[in-house]
Amino acid sequence: MTSYTINEALKSKLEEMFEDRVSFSELERIVYSHDVGTIPDSVKKTISTMPDAVVQPVNSEEVSSLVRIAIENNIPVIPRGAASSGFGGAVPVANGIVIDLARMNNIISIDPDDLSAEVEPGVVWSELDDKLKRKGLALCLYPSSAPTSTVAGWVAQGGSGIGSYEYGTFRDNIVSVEMVDPMGDLKVMEGDDIDLVYALEGITGIITKVTIKVKKSEGLTPVLAAFTDEKELQATLDEIRGSGIDLWSVSIQTPGYVELSQQAANETKMPRGKYIAQLVYGQSHAEVASLIENIVSSNKGEILPEDVAVHEWHNRFRTMRLKRLGPSLVASELIVPTDSLGDFLKAVDRKFKGEFVFEGIMETPDRLIMMGFMLADERKTNYPLKFSSSLIVADIAKKMGGRLTATGIFFTDESKELLGEALFNRVVAFKKEFDPAHIMNPGKILPPSVEKNSPIKQLSIAMKGASKGRSLMSFAGKIMDGKDVEYKYGDKLPEEIGKDAFICAQCGACKTTCTVYDADPWESRSPRGKWYLLSEYLKGNIEFDEEFASTMFLCATCKKCDLKCQTDLSIAHNFINMRSIMGQKDFENTGLGIIRENVLKAGNFWGLPEEALEWKADDMKMVDTGAIGYWPGCWSSAVTKNMPQNIVRILNRAGVELVNLGEQDNICCGLYLALGGYTEDFVSTVEKNINLINEKGVKTLLFSCPGCFATFTEQYAAVAEMLGLDWDIETKHVVVLLDELIRDGKLDLGKPVDKRVTYHDACHVSRWFGAYEYPRNVINAIPGVSLVEMEHNREDALCCGIVTSFDDLPTVAHCGEKRVCEAMDTGADYVITNCAGCASQLNLTTNMMEAPVKQKDITDILCESMGIEVTYDPTETIGQFMKQAIELLGTSCVRHK
Repeated sequence: MTSYTINEALKSKLEEMFEDRVSFSELERIVYSHDVGTIPDSVKKTISTMPDAVVQPVNSEEVSSLVRIAIENNIPVIPRGAASSGFGGAVPVANGIVIDLARMNNIISIDPDDLSAEVEPGVVWSELDDKLKRKGLALCLYPSSAPTSTVAGWVAQGGSGIGSYEYGTFRDNIVSVEMVDPMGDLKVMEGDDIDLVYALEGITGIITKVTIKVKKSEGLTPVLAAFTDEKELQATLDEIRGSGIDLWSVSIQTPGYVELSQQAANETKMPRGKYIAQLVYGQSHAEVASLIENIVSSNKGEILPEDVAVHEWHNRFRTMRLKRLGPSLVASELIVPTDSLGDFLKAVDRKFKGEFVFEGIMETPDRLIMMGFMLADERKTNYPLKFSSSLIVADIAKKMGGRLTATGIFFTDESKELLGEALFNRVVAFKKEFDPAHIMNPGKILPPSVEKNSPIKQLSIAMKGASKGRSLMSFAGKIMDGKDVEYKYGDKLPEEIGKDAFICAQCGACKTTCTVYDADPWESRSPRGKWYLLSEYLKGNIEFDEEFASTMFLCATCKKCDLKCQTDLSIAHNFINMRSIMGQKDFENTGLGIIRENVLKAGNFWGLPEEALEWKADDMKMVDTGAIGYWPGCWSSAVTKNMPQNIVRILNRAGVELVNLGEQDNICCGLYLALGGYTEDFVSTVEKNINLINEKGVKTLLFSCPGCFATFTEQYAAVAEMLGLDWDIETKHVVVLLDELIRDGKLDLGKPVDKRVTYHDACHVSRWFGAYEYPRNVINAIPGVSLVEMEHNREDALCCGIVTSFDDLPTVAHCGEKRVCEAMDTGADYVITNCAGCASQLNLTTNMMEAPVKQKDITDILCESMGIEVTYDPTETIGQFMKQAIELLGTSCVRHK
C-alpha cells in the first residue's frame, strides 16, 4: 500500500460528518504519529507515520461509516486508544486516517450478579476500577499502565498484568468484543472468535464495545521480599509455584531496576543490590502470610518492612519513572519461563554489564512477562545501536524457551510463532475474505510475505537481516545509522524545558487527568502532546508559529498533571514559563493583553477606578501599619466583596486587626502579567508591591485569593533577590489562619448551621500547596454542618476551569457544568469555595443551570455560625462581571504582534 493524501472531496465529506471531531492540522497529526516508544529517525524513513487525518467518532455507527469511507477511497484506518504501548501498533506506517476512540468512553453497565462490566473502547482502566469499587467490585487484573491505558487498547495489544498470577491473561477474562469489521459491519465476537480480535492490533476490526469479567472487591496485602542473587529469587518462585499458595499477583525487580527507579524518584526506601519480589494476596487468603514468610526465609530471603511494601505497591503504576535519567529508554517486553528466569537474568547481565534492567510480572505460575529497560538518548549517534539491543535480549529469551509478547511493526515475521500456526492461518483467511486490500491498520501483525504491498517491507528486511547477522550491533548500526542532533536549548528554549521535553515518558498519565483535555480530548491539548511538540520543535521539525504558540498556551495551570507524572516533571510551571518565551518571540494572548492594559492603567484586573473596588464598611477595624497584612486581590475587591468583608469581621472578633493593603492604586499581584508572558511588567508590579508591604511593616501576609497566594509565595522572593530588595514575609492563605484560630479557641462558633455542604478544592491553594484539610477542619468545626465529598476531591478534585477563559470559553463552560453536576450528586445545599475565581465560576454556573445546590464562600457559613451578618451577596455582581468577561474574551486568541 502506498502513502495516501486525502483529496479535497474526501476532506469535505469528513468535515461534514464529524465537524470539529476531525482534524487535518499538521501539529495535531504530528502528535498522533507516535506512541510511547521512540522510533529512530532512520527507521521512520522507511515508513510514513504521519496520518492524513485524525477522526474522533462517538458511537459504533460513526465507526462503521468511517470504515466504509476508507474502503471506498482505499485509505488505511489506524485505531488508537491511549497509545501507551511501544510496539508501534497505534502508529501509521502508510499515512491514512487515525481513529481516536477517546470520545467513546462510557461505562455502559456493571452487573454485580453476573460479575461483568460492559464498556466502550475508550474507557480508561483506573476510571473503570473506581466505578467498580463503588459497587463493591474490582478488576480481576489490570495493566501497569492502568492510569492511562484503555480497555480496547489492551484487547488489541493483548497481554497480562497485575493480578495475572491468579486470573491469567487478559484473554482469559474477556466475555465478548463488539467490533466493526473491515467491511463496515458490526460483529460480536464470543468464544473462540475472540481470538480473531484479541492481540491483533486492529487489523481485523475496530473495537467498539468490550464485556469483561470482574470480581468481588477485597482488601489486598502486598509483601516485599529481598534476595541477594538471582538463584535465591529463582528458588523462591519455584517453591511458591510448587506450594500452590493463593496469591493474586507476583512481580519481581532486578537490582538495576530498583537502583535506577529510586535514583529517578530521589528515594532510598528499597535495599540496594537486591533482587525484589512483590507478593500480593487478598484478605480471603490471609493464611498465606506465614507460608510466604517461611518460603522466603527458607531461601535466604528477607521480608522487608510493611511500610516499604505499601510504598512500593503505591508505585506500581510508575514503571517508566527511570526515564528521567535517560532521557530516552530502549524497551523490550518478553515472556520468559519461570524456571529459566535466573539463567535469563544472568545471561543478559553478562552481555550488557547491568545496562539492561528488568521488572517482571508472573502471568501464570509458569511464565513471566519481563519488561526490560536500557537508558539511552535519542539525540545521540549511538541511539540506534542501543535501540537494536532489544533484539539481543529477545534472542536470549528465545534460547531459553521464551518469546516476544507482541509484533507491532518490528516483529511481524515472528507472528506465526506468537499466534500459533492454527490462529495465524485463521487470521490470514479472515483478512483474505474481509480485508483483501489491507485497509485495517496495515503493516501490523502479518508479515510482508502475507500482506500484499506491505508498507513495512523495507523495515522487515532490515529486522530480518539484523536478527540473522553475526554481529547484530554492527549490522543494526549500518542500517540504523544516526547523527548527533545539535540541541542548543538556550537558542530555542530554557535548559530545563528543553530537557523535560525529552524526559517526558509519553505514558499519558497526565492526559487522563488534564482539565483542558477532558473538555475536548485532542492529544495536542494534553501535557504529553505539548511535550512531544516541544521535542519536535527542538529537533527543527516544527516552526514556532501562531498555531504552535496557541497550543502551548492552552493550560488551566491546575497542576493535576504534576501529581500524575511518572517522571516528576514540573509541568504547570514549565508551561507557565513557556509564556514568557512566547513574549520574547513577540506572541501574545489578546485577552491577557487587555488585562495587561487594565493593570498598567488602573492597577487591577478589571481596569476599574479605585472607588469601584471599595469593600470596607464602618464596622471593620483595620490599621495602616502592623505585623499582619491582608491582600484582598482584584477579584474579591471588585466582584466577591463578601470575602474580604467577612474575613475582616471574623478576624476582628478574634482580636486581629489587619493592615489594609486594598486601597492603593495597585492591588494586582501580577499573576495575569506572568500568565501573559509580560515579564518586565510583572517584575515592575512585584517591585512596587514589595516596597509597599515593607513600608507597612508587614511580616505575615494573608490572602483570600489562591492565585495571589501562589504568586506571592512562589515568585516574590526570587524577584526580590534579583532586585536586591528585602523580603522576609510569611505568606498564609486565610483557610490556614482560620483553622489555627478555631483550634486555639479564638472563634466562637455558637450557632448551628443546619446545612449539607460539599467543598470545592481551589487548585492554587490545594494542589499547589497541599492545603486540603485546613478548610475541611473549618467546615467540620461549624455545628450543624454536614460535609459530604464530591466524587473528585482533594488532590483529585476537578478544576473549575476559569483560568482557561483566555484560551477557550467552551472549556470554561464544560468544567463549570461538570463540577456543579458533581456537587448536585452529593445532595448538598451549598458548594463551598475559598477562591474568588472559583466562586464566580460556580456561582454563575449553578444559577445558569438552575441547580438545587448554591455556591457559598467558606467565610459565609463561618459568619453565620458566629452571628456575623453577611451584608453582601455577590450573585448579581458575578453575573454582570462574568458576562462582561465573556464578551471581552470571546475573541481572545494567541497572535504574533
